[in-house]
Amino acid sequence: MFRALPLALAIFALASPMADAQPAEAQPAEAQRKPTLRLVGDQKHSLYMAFWPKSKDPWLNELKNKDVIFYNDSVMPAAYQDWDGGLQGLHSPSYNISAVRSEPIGNANREFPWGSPAGLHDSPNFKAFRFVSIPEGKSITWWRERLPRDSRGSFVWQYPAGTTFGEILLVTDPDGYDWTFELRTRTRTDKGWTMNAFRPFTTQAELAARIRQLEPKWRDAPELAKIVNGEAEHEETVRLTNNHDLITFDATALTTRLPKIDHALVRKLLDTPFKSALGQEWKKGSDGAEAFAPTTEAAFHIVPKNYKGGFVEVSSASCMRCHDSTLKHARDFQAFRDWYGRVRGSDNIFSFHIFEPGSISYNGFGNEPRLRQELVDAGLLEQWVE
Repeated sequence: MFRALPLALAIFALASPMADAQPAEAQPAEAQRKPTLRLVGDQKHSLYMAFWPKSKDPWLNELKNKDVIFYNDSVMPAAYQDWDGGLQGLHSPSYNISAVRSEPIGNANREFPWGSPAGLHDSPNFKAFRFVSIPEGKSITWWRERLPRDSRGSFVWQYPAGTTFGEILLVTDPDGYDWTFELRTRTRTDKGWTMNAFRPFTTQAELAARIRQLEPKWRDAPELAKIVNGEAEHEETVRLTNNHDLITFDATALTTRLPKIDHALVRKLLDTPFKSALGQEWKKGSDGAEAFAPTTEAAFHIVPKNYKGGFVEVSSASCMRCHDSTLKHARDFQAFRDWYGRVRGSDNIFSFHIFEPGSISYNGFGNEPRLRQELVDAGLLEQWVE
């Protein structure tokens, strides 16, 4: 089952002559339809699709059958804009352009809450890849606009209504095998974005019920009995905020830690059909504090080690606390640091941009952005004209 393969081994397996059950000419006409655009190769596209979780949710299953464009950090490397000062252009967040030794990063894009998917900034055993589905016949529109602190106009773009972005999150087991533990989506409407997240379990009670189903002798295992009885290895109410003058993320939540359990059982649990966690509460503490997901210190569990998803309610308002930062300047958050440029992305999406990867600077000297020709050729990117 591809879901359990490490990414590298799965790519090798898909390259094997035995990977396709039918010759190309025998494939259904639907499978031969040329996609609008693919940013990853066909083998990796098939691999990524194999990590799509099984579900009974009609909307999620319908999304899977749309023209989905997968991307990762290799084909869509992170980039931020700087149109103020002497280093204007497009920069990689990986390079610190600050000349001040005490400045560790030089831009806002690697710090919490912008540096990693929500809740995963302290997790050592996760992977992520992403996708976008743009409605047929519609395109991303772009323009240049002189934003506050600009001496030249920034590139701004907006996605058409009906666009859905997704993020497939994997937890890696100690043997190096990857398992999907969550799929997040954001869908553009005329008024903004609606979000959702799909998980095998959305509440503590659901996890307990599944363990009882899979392990009839759960009472003989103290760690399983603890979960089934609604107990945690450790619980406390904690506040989490970003460490800047302008606070964008500020949440107090119950952190409820799952105990280590057998890895074979974890694999069975992650193979449970996924469902929407929208508006769901994992657990509430005696002081009224809520947890929206569990955490763990185990090397392999239904969530990654040190997961902080318990602070993030699955709701559009909760999501916008961070995503509202796109194209804001680093000095809006902390004025007196030697850091530069804007938070990456546009239209409240961090992970996607409209630039050619070759126009991103990795040495501190700003490069003039070039629009991504693949998007233009596919009719997915056009300039907005009043």
